[in-house]
Amino acid sequence: MIDKLNKILEILEKNHLDFYFEHSKEELEEYKKEALSKFKLEDDYDVLYVSNYLIKKMLNNTDAHTCVNLLNTMDNLLELNFRIIKDKLYIYNTIDGYQQYQYSEVIKINDVDIDKIISEVRDIKCSQTKTGEEFKIESALVGMDILRSLPSLDSNTNEFKITVKKDDTIEEFIAPKGRCPITNYEYSISKDIMYIKYSRCSQSYDNQMLDFVKNISEVKDINYYIVDLRDNTGGNNKIVKPLIEFLTGKNVIVLIDKYVFSACRFACVELKNNGAKFIGTDIGTTLNCFGNIPKVEFDNFSIFASNRYFAFHPEVTYDINSKETIKIIKDNKKYYEPIYFYPDIYVEESIEALREGKDVYMDAAYEYIDNISNKKER
Repeated sequence: MIDKLNKILEILEKNHLDFYFEHSKEELEEYKKEALSKFKLEDDYDVLYVSNYLIKKMLNNTDAHTCVNLLNTMDNLLELNFRIIKDKLYIYNTIDGYQQYQYSEVIKINDVDIDKIISEVRDIKCSQTKTGEEFKIESALVGMDILRSLPSLDSNTNEFKITVKKDDTIEEFIAPKGRCPITNYEYSISKDIMYIKYSRCSQSYDNQMLDFVKNISEVKDINYYIVDLRDNTGGNNKIVKPLIEFLTGKNVIVLIDKYVFSACRFACVELKNNGAKFIGTDIGTTLNCFGNIPKVEFDNFSIFASNRYFAFHPEVTYDINSKETIKIIKDNKKYYEPIYFYPDIYVEESIEALREGKDVYMDAAYEYIDNISNKKER
């Protein structure tokens, strides 16, 4: 297993734009020595955990993209969603047959205290913002491979028992397996308002976005557009271009949350530059960051290493693949200081609002539209 770990580190070093951006190769060896003294290395799940542990040590808040997964890890998911709200973990979304657990507080997984589980996940997940850290933890907890890799859980387990607290009652259930459905490329109309859902920077078929824009452009008498980017973790940032072009010059309100990540931040910047108003929370990434992660397969592992740096700094004109760019950024720390993207109007999700069936993001969007409509009438 040590040979597998060393090979993964070798691939990371070779494919990353600068794996030693923050720490030296000598420090990596020290981190590896420390990790091997703390964690067993008996199977692929152990290798998975230690690999990501070392990535976190090396890159920490620098690079939230670089990571290691097992092959076909997206086929090994729990069919539910979690949310961290005010430092507590809740069941956020479930499927038919499990609704009684929705919005319950999670206190254990396979009889291990959730605080311990979250601590072990935090040790292997890089993030650049507090919201981004929450997003990474929530996402990791639905991955059966990641759960099996945690030191406190049995790597041979095929079931995950979730212990929840609801109305001071403790209940347990075995989590269902599968993928929660994703809503994308959908729109609806209420009076003169069009709601657009764009939750993945990807297409189910060629020119899907062009077809979608053609459909919404045929709808007349729309004065306001609510573009919902919540849960959009990225993909190909070029896909959204036709939608942004269509929305240019229109009254646009954009909903964002901590799940806005990677390529979707480009959409945020372009829509902001076009005058859109943003409602929600801070997004899950800084604007300047490492990214672009082609997959390398080795043995039973998928290895993702960032091979570009996106500076998002007005003074930096650069080739994003250039090692020289990294030297400039290292030598001039002002180019590396985090650049954040903030909403114009903050909303805070609460478990009470969720239980009451309220969408505080949408409520804030409609309140904003009412306010500007009333101003126009005066």
